[in-house]
Amino acid sequence: TYTTQRFFARPTGVPQLERFMNKLFVTLVAAFILFGALLTYQASKQGTSEVFTPSELVAKEHDLTRIRVAGRVSSRPISYQVEPEIRLEFTIQTPGKEEGFTPVVYSKLKPDMFAPGRDVIIDGDFKGGILYAHQMLTQCPSKYQPPKPGAAPGEGALDTPSTPL
Repeated sequence: TYTTQRFFARPTGVPQLERFMNKLFVTLVAAFILFGALLTYQASKQGTSEVFTPSELVAKEHDLTRIRVAGRVSSRPISYQVEPEIRLEFTIQTPGKEEGFTPVVYSKLKPDMFAPGRDVIIDGDFKGGILYAHQMLTQCPSKYQPPKPGAAPGEGALDTPSTPL
């Protein structure tokens, strides 16, 4: 007699192969999830930095990496050289405060809007009391000043050509 059990029975060795394939699939899915989580963590770690003011940096006794500092370029002397290497050295201070100057070293081209009294946002590392800038953003002046009546071109915020085009 032929039984239904024998008819539906699987060949020997297939259950072991199925278990192996299931374990392999679960392992690969877990590895991809772990890899995705690791990439997400690394990407978020690179994009974050703690924000300080120059006054807060002066109080720090240890080195800090990957920080952002928001301050104002002080009226102290500014040193800019392009040879043998590009180097801009200046100091920043907390706006509205007369203490807490932080020296800054920036090894890229000086931004066009860079000037004493301008607000800057600097990303960099604080080592040995000096802020080594990797990136610097300058903010535009916030107040528009129209030219004075009868002023020569270039004396007001709006520069009109002196000769017709």
